[in-house]
Amino acid sequence: MNIVIINYNSGNLASLTNAILKTAQKYEINCKVVISNKPKKILNADRVILPGVGDFYNCKKQLQKIKNIDEVLEEYVKKKERPFLGICIGMQLMAKVSYERSKNEGLGFFDSEVKLIKKTSKKIKVPHMGWNDVYMEKDRKVLFSSLNNNNFYFVHSYHMQCKNKEEILAHVNYGEKLVAAVCKNNIIGVQFHPEKSQIIGQKFLKEFLVWTP
Repeated sequence: MNIVIINYNSGNLASLTNAILKTAQKYEINCKVVISNKPKKILNADRVILPGVGDFYNCKKQLQKIKNIDEVLEEYVKKKERPFLGICIGMQLMAKVSYERSKNEGLGFFDSEVKLIKKTSKKIKVPHMGWNDVYMEKDRKVLFSSLNNNNFYFVHSYHMQCKNKEEILAHVNYGEKLVAAVCKNNIIGVQFHPEKSQIIGQKFLKEFLVWTP
């Protein structure tokens, strides 16, 4: 299995790579991990991961430096229909629009917007940073059992709001219900960092590696 992590200078590439390799070894999954920004390598991958740290504006700006990236991702996701994972800002980039810093268009894979987390009480601090339980939506099929009542590590100030509730796979309670994971066809996005979430993060990565949408 050939896994490509998209390199656009906006992600924890080394820690994510290590987490995937440890997961593959632990669960005896044969895979090769490549960090690349080459369109041909992305299109030929069995699985593609779009990481992201920082803010939406800068991540989108860096991503657009990859030649024809919109067309490449469109072909990979919608024509080849192979598994695609967005992590943190990588998930947010799949929205239609973000309001971080200014209004910026996303990739449009999900009918959603990215907005600032509301401070609903004095206990709610922004950014949302640390460990929180994630809960699977009751009306969703159990695609990723690791997302059902388990603790993951979050670092984010903005969150995704989905217009199509059927695309929400899991949520986290932080003053209000915030989207923790989205899923549609062969695309999944998670707001938390699986590479920082220790054993349960590895379980999630294992589920992605064996996922056959």
